[in-house]
Formats: sequence, structure tokens, C-alpha cells
Amino acid sequence: PHPSRSNPAQRLQMPRRGKSAVTRTLTHMAMPDPGRKTIEEAVELERSLRGTQVGMGAACAGHVPTVDMNDECVSQKLWEAAASVGFFTVINHGISAQLIDEAFGASRDFFVLPKEQKHRQSPFAPKSNAGYEFMSQVRPSTGTPDQKESLQVTARASAMDARWPTEPANFERTARSLLIEAHAFAARLLSLLERRACPQVAEGTLTGAHTLWSEGGQCTLRLLHYPPTEAHDPTVNADASRMWRAGPHTDWDCLTLLFQRLGEGGLECASNPNAPGGIEGGWVAVEPVEGGIAVNIGDMLSRWSDGRLYSNLHRVRLPTPAECSPSPRSRYSIAFFMQADKPVLIESEKHEPITAGDYILHRIASNF
Repeated sequence: PHPSRSNPAQRLQMPRRGKSAVTRTLTHMAMPDPGRKTIEEAVELERSLRGTQVGMGAACAGHVPTVDMNDECVSQKLWEAAASVGFFTVINHGISAQLIDEAFGASRDFFVLPKEQKHRQSPFAPKSNAGYEFMSQVRPSTGTPDQKESLQVTARASAMDARWPTEPANFERTARSLLIEAHAFAARLLSLLERRACPQVAEGTLTGAHTLWSEGGQCTLRLLHYPPTEAHDPTVNADASRMWRAGPHTDWDCLTLLFQRLGEGGLECASNPNAPGGIEGGWVAVEPVEGGIAVNIGDMLSRWSDGRLYSNLHRVRLPTPAECSPSPRSRYSIAFFMQADKPVLIESEKHEPITAGDYILHRIASNF
């Protein structure tokens, strides 16, 4: 018989023969079938990691799948990665490398400004979920603020009014250009996954549900800066409150594109031994790849697909002593969240219908 799903601690105490301790823990934390996971269950999953071996476990050897978008079997390889691990790296994606470099340059130029100036240039608007934030996002998995600052560009009509930074001067132009290219590529990924993921919807439903700069648009570009911080050595300091630049969580959207810089690691995803074909082990590093973009499935698409696609837990750990040599340094990343427009109704066989707008509002509320 399975342990009680209402008591994560009870599940942690039940070993299984033939698997590593971390794998056993992940298996018994395993969380309800993702196809049946409600918003509340998703939040409870994150809360259940607080202070546990699952939330604090070190990453193991291994890597997430890499999918070449020029491969003649790209649809099948995308499906295998999205339906098992839910995290993968794409190469030959077609997004301009020069544009990506310009976006990282604009990000660095903005974040180097004094904090008060950043707040003035792009004041955060909770109703629009847009603007600058400093260490304000609290994950249910940790109960403490993520050690990062961010600038959220929400591609909805009027959302960025009086919130576009004036420094650097190329910020708005560069962000708008990257939004266009990231949105087009994310739409391509959705179109390749749609038939098998959501057989109940008409062709083109997923791509048509996501627009830029419309009245109900929710797609978002998020520029992230994790300031230099002391290295974490678990043999010296196991204080869980200092463990994460970003605590373990799943994303709320349909899918996320994450742009990373070589030499600025720290992103890790859960191995998901429950998922068919998932990597065995605890946590797996999602290393930056030259010319690659990390992609993960979000809760919204997992719900829409009745769990055929897997929304995976991930986190950003603190730097290691080696990564802080000769001195601590920043980590920069840029995330594009492909989120369906507010009025879109997410309908599936196993869940009650909900609009994409209500879905995102519920998830935002759960993180504060």
C-alpha cells in the first residue's frame, strides 16, 4: 500500500529496496499524478519540500536531454523529453545570438544601477505583475525570499506604461525584439507538442491562446540577476534559509524558455523518478550550453494536457566555493514565460475549466 499522501514526513520514512536514498525520497514525495494536480496540490507540493532531504539534496551526475531543432525526428524527441523529465535544452533554435547578447548586456546595464533608481525607473505594479522587484518572491518550498532581483516585462497592453527603464537607452527596443523571437519559437514548440499533448483541442488552439501586447496578454520576459554571494559549503553551514538563490518550484505557465550564460551555472531540476523515462537520482544540473536554451514545461500546460506533459520542480542553488574563486560573482539569466491570455479557457478531461487569468492569479497569490 502507498503511504498517506497527506503526510509528507510519513512518506519520507519509507525506504524502497534497490534505489538511492534521494531517489527513494523523491519517489515517496511523489506527489499526486500531475494530470490530477490542482493549484492547491501544486502549492502543497512545494511547501512539503521545506527542510526535507528532497528540498536540500545535492545534485547528482547526469544531464537533461538535448533536442536539436534541425533533427528530422524533432517532434518525437521533444515529446520524449517533455513527457518524462519535463526539462530539456534546445539547440539550433533560430533565435539570434546577437540579440541574446544584446539582451544580457541591457540586463547588466540596468541591474548595475542603484536600487532606488531601478525602483523609480520601473516601479512594480502587482495588478500588472510588471516592473522591478528586489528579493521579494517567497517560495512555499523555503519560506524565505529568493536571493535575486528581477525586472518583469509583461507583454500586455498598458502593463509597461511608465515602467520601461530609460537606462540603458536600448532596453525597451531590445526587450521587445527578444519577446517577439522568443514568442515565435515557443509557439513552434507548442505546435509540435499539441496533437499528442492536447488531443481534445482543435489544431492551433495552443499557439492561438498566446499573444503579445493584447488586452489580455500574459506572456512575460523576466530579466534576472542573482547578486554575488558567499559560497555554500554544506559541510560547514547547512542553514536551509540560505540554501537557494531560487527555491524549488514549478513554473505556472505553459512553457518557459531560459537563456543562460556560459560559466554561470546553478540551475537544477528534479530527476522525477516517478515519470516514465525520467532520470534516476535526486537533482540534475541544467548547465548552460553554447547556443542552447533551457526549456521546461509549466503547470498550465501539464493541466491542459491532463498530465501527458510533465511540469518539473527546479531551483537555483548558491554558488560553490570553486565558483566563487577568486571572488564571488553574479549570475544572470533571462526567462520567457509562455502564458495563455487571460480570457482563454483551459479545458481538459480531468480538471474543471478555468481561465488562464484566474489560474495565474491563484499561483501568484500562493507565493507571497
